[in-house]
Amino acid sequence: MAEKFKLVAPVDGKCIDLAQVPDDTFSAKVLGDGVAFSYEGDTVYAPCDGEIILVAETNHAVAIRSKGGLELLLHVGLDTVNLGGKGLEVLVKMGQQVKTGAALIRIDRAFMKQKNINLITPLILTNGAEYNLKLTGIGTTVKRGQSTVIEYQANTEAAGEQALAADTTSAGGLKYQKLCETVIENVGGKSNVISVTHCVTRLRFKLQDESKANTQVLSNTKGVIQVIQTGGQYQVVIGPHVDEVYKDLMEIGGFSATEAAGATQTETTEENLNPISKFLVLMTGIFQPLLSMLMAGGMLKALLVLLTTVMGVVDTGSGTYMILSAMGDALFYFFPIAIGWSAAKKFGIKDVYGIVLGGVLVYPTIVAVTGGEPLYTVFTGTAFESTVYTTFMGLPVIFPAVGYTSSVIPIIVIVWVASLLVKFFTKSLPAMLRSFFTPFLTLLITAPLGLLIIGPIAMLLQGFLTGFMSFIVNLNAGIAGLVIGTFWSLLVMCGLHMPVIVMCNINIATYGYDIIHPLFFTGAIASVGACIGVLLRTKDAEERSMIIPAAISSFFGVNEPTLYAVLFPRRMLMYGTFLSAGIGSMIAGFCGSKLYSFGASGILGLPCYINPEGIDFGFIALLIAMVASFVLALICGLMFGGKKDANGLQIDMSL
Repeated sequence: MAEKFKLVAPVDGKCIDLAQVPDDTFSAKVLGDGVAFSYEGDTVYAPCDGEIILVAETNHAVAIRSKGGLELLLHVGLDTVNLGGKGLEVLVKMGQQVKTGAALIRIDRAFMKQKNINLITPLILTNGAEYNLKLTGIGTTVKRGQSTVIEYQANTEAAGEQALAADTTSAGGLKYQKLCETVIENVGGKSNVISVTHCVTRLRFKLQDESKANTQVLSNTKGVIQVIQTGGQYQVVIGPHVDEVYKDLMEIGGFSATEAAGATQTETTEENLNPISKFLVLMTGIFQPLLSMLMAGGMLKALLVLLTTVMGVVDTGSGTYMILSAMGDALFYFFPIAIGWSAAKKFGIKDVYGIVLGGVLVYPTIVAVTGGEPLYTVFTGTAFESTVYTTFMGLPVIFPAVGYTSSVIPIIVIVWVASLLVKFFTKSLPAMLRSFFTPFLTLLITAPLGLLIIGPIAMLLQGFLTGFMSFIVNLNAGIAGLVIGTFWSLLVMCGLHMPVIVMCNINIATYGYDIIHPLFFTGAIASVGACIGVLLRTKDAEERSMIIPAAISSFFGVNEPTLYAVLFPRRMLMYGTFLSAGIGSMIAGFCGSKLYSFGASGILGLPCYINPEGIDFGFIALLIAMVASFVLALICGLMFGGKKDANGLQIDMSL
């Protein structure tokens, strides 16, 4: 006779019937039989001895295989997958052996209450059909580690997982080959798949056209528990062994890493966010895949400053300098291509669209066009006066003086427009024409639109901002410092800062000094303070490994890594850091700080602010401003740097 086993309560609270769980996946027992728990504690514990066989990357679920072979899934709360791991801390690892009562997941109750999350926790027996089950705890008050909630005994007649594996394997093939082939065929084929990923129990597809999917066939396929269409995703529910199915699916379907990454399994729910939050989530998502290289570039630029300016061991005319400079500047120079690639994935189209459109903006002939003879001038006599160097089909093309290299916003808008066109043509064109004419028409329309309208609009914004800055600087340098210093990082991110740099150059050439540059000098220093604050707060080793190079980059004046990796995912810290920079800039403005020459960025550029006649009060005030910005941002980091926002995105440093 088969041995009997038991599961004990994983929490102190009440054991309830799955039918009372307000989620059809659980109440209808789609994933299997079991029970659920209502409780007030902040930790979920192991209900049996066993091995951890699954840990959700979103921290909301853990699966255990008991010594009796039963596979059980503890799913903390409803819709917690949308939190992207926020408010939950997994305390175990894959493959770890655990004892009954071992802590599995810790919950931030205050955070969950703020997000209005229902923390009812189902305990699902995913291979329960192989066992004789007795649900003994339903309707009772239970105590963790003591109260028995389920008794089970092996059912020798059940085929279970072995039958599924045998029925889904081709001779000499992968374990789930037949199942994966059926899934791919009935989601409309590989060409219909934009991206695919998985969560704890589901394959999550983004499809070009969901009407091509055969939901009825998939729902009746052995190995598929259920098909769910929601939130722009086509979800095929497999069960807790979904990671194994996913690996076979990737190999059989020939899906690339890009297609796998195209949809993160922790997509943020954005419907209830305000416009600023939506913008930050969008920008964080686009820059996430670029952060590791962004920080590497920043570190290389910092190293180059040390080797040339401080140590003097590398000559700026040498090949060593040229190669190191190319390594540090490559990503920044070709930003439109890199951002186009990432934005395409974010907007749900193939990344080659973003790569090509970004390449158009930095194509050498286009970059060099402003070096030729101008044709004529438009908007003459206005703040938006612009020189035209070339035309497209008779229409004037207005280029920024420095081109679109290092720019951000134009390519994001261009790729967004391209995504709308791709989806339109995919639905509207006959199947036999779609594969060629969709990319052809999209490129033909979007690239000229970007050069004729989207890019020039960014230039008009530059003209407006330049005029506004001139106005407030002439009005009062202290007030100008507060405004410019606070918003400078955003101007750099949007690529709208170059006209201001040009103004600084003109002022130095005309007057021998410039009063605008000191008004945004403290931004990088504030970022260093914010990074150190977060570093002191966080205990996450991966997070710390990302913050340290970001802080070093900011120290040397390269602020993008800190902006995208540290500040954007923490809005309150971002606001505080920007304001800290603004307050420091205000001090510099009121006290008459001046820049006398251009040199190194960051702290190493301090000598450029020293009056040729000797250190004056303006330089001393700049030092005070720098310390003030650093200290204020450090305090903000200590206050707000402990955790990322719920709708922030986890940064994947493995790229």
